[in-house]
Amino acid sequence: MEGDAGASRLNPAETDDSSSDQTSTEVTSEDSSSETTAEDSGSEVAAEDSPESEDEPAAEGASVDDQNPSRLGRRWWIGIAAALLLVAAGMGTGGYFALRSNQESQAIARHEAQAVAAAKDCIAATQAPDVEAMSAGAQKIIDCSTGDFRSQAVLYSSLFVQAYQVANVQVQVSDLRGAVERRNPDGSFDVLVALRVKMSNTETQNREIGYRLRAKMAPDEGQYRIAKLDQVAK
Repeated sequence: MEGDAGASRLNPAETDDSSSDQTSTEVTSEDSSSETTAEDSGSEVAAEDSPESEDEPAAEGASVDDQNPSRLGRRWWIGIAAALLLVAAGMGTGGYFALRSNQESQAIARHEAQAVAAAKDCIAATQAPDVEAMSAGAQKIIDCSTGDFRSQAVLYSSLFVQAYQVANVQVQVSDLRGAVERRNPDGSFDVLVALRVKMSNTETQNREIGYRLRAKMAPDEGQYRIAKLDQVAK
């Protein structure tokens, strides 16, 4: 009996050991399940966090892309404005020089016309129709002269008067034309004057003569006067 009792006492201990083993196995299983659940939860959290972390750089890239066009747009408009300013400045400068050139051309044309008119008027004074007109025109020949030619004009005017008186000269101007041949650096003009006249005197009647004169017209006291007079052809 004692042996059985001892055996029975030993058996519960074994049972307890097996129970404890089962309990430890269950705890281990629960721990494993907890670890697995924790790992799954971590994976889910990582999976949930991953799209957001990817979206943030994408959003930043999009904002940078949105800023770049605005910067390019501003630079583009600035470039256009600068180009327009350059074009406007070029047009203004070109217009100024064109206006000045036009004014200079008009001034030259005006001076040329004055020189030609003075040359024709002064040369016509040497072709007076009769003695009386030549006597009155002698002073005009002097007044039309300047420089060294003035002293020659004084002599010519007296000779013209004497020739008219001696030969009873009568002159009729049929054609008188003038044009600027050259503009000189000193502001004077070389004017060619072509004229055709009919001359009558004691020996001939209505003799037609044509010749050309070159008159150097120089500005003097606000008008053009003859500074030199040469016969070009007859």
